[in-house]
Amino acid sequence: MTKPIQIKDLMIGDGIPKVCVPLTASTRECLCREAAAAKEAGADLVEWRADFYEDLPQTEKTLETLNELSAILDRIPLLFTIRTKEEGGNVQITPEAYGNLNLAAASSGKADLIDVEVFQDAAEKAALIAAIQKTGAHVVGSSHDFEKTDDSETLLGRFKEIDAAGADILKMAVMPEEFEDVAAIMQATSRMTREYTDKPVISMSMGSLGSISRIAGENFGSSVTFATVGAASAPGQFPIRELRMMMEALHEKNCG
Repeated sequence: MTKPIQIKDLMIGDGIPKVCVPLTASTRECLCREAAAAKEAGADLVEWRADFYEDLPQTEKTLETLNELSAILDRIPLLFTIRTKEEGGNVQITPEAYGNLNLAAASSGKADLIDVEVFQDAAEKAALIAAIQKTGAHVVGSSHDFEKTDDSETLLGRFKEIDAAGADILKMAVMPEEFEDVAAIMQATSRMTREYTDKPVISMSMGSLGSISRIAGENFGSSVTFATVGAASAPGQFPIRELRMMMEALHEKNCG
């Protein structure tokens, strides 16, 4: 059974999946507008995809922008993410710079959660996760495959590795080629939450084929789903209002 994690006023891992809205603008001014729009639209959680930010290598500017976003969002938790090109992101970055920027964001006290890509130098990432947690921030350990979906046993093994690295929340996103791939990630998520961990798990199958995984997370154990207010950060994301309507309809049927 999942043990919920409280981030500010939000309980992740309890009840209907929480809706996270990504911010993907390249400038501070546009990011602040996106953050205000996400707040107004009722996002439960906001992710700053800092790999799109034009001044990311300049730590001081990145932290100033992080501070402004945190102030706009107020009680809405903020997830800081640098998605690397190796995992479908927008930036090529050295491991040292990746670690330093993530640790700086955590140490600022303005990022409530930090995304850490676990599978590039696993031992180094486990050490980074521990260092981030010492600052008081929570860690979303992540893995992304924009090319394919492995079989459910392989996916389950990857979830276990993320868990072993010490992350507070386990996240995986994969790209399906056929519906059986969508079923594979849903099955792996269900088994992970029922048999192997009490940590919140986030999973999704990307693209239009995997769209059901973004709606039906409550049925197979995924605690968070991603929606758009502006630009999408991954294929298959729904606008937030549409997603909420579909999730709430499904929730009512589950409870009926």
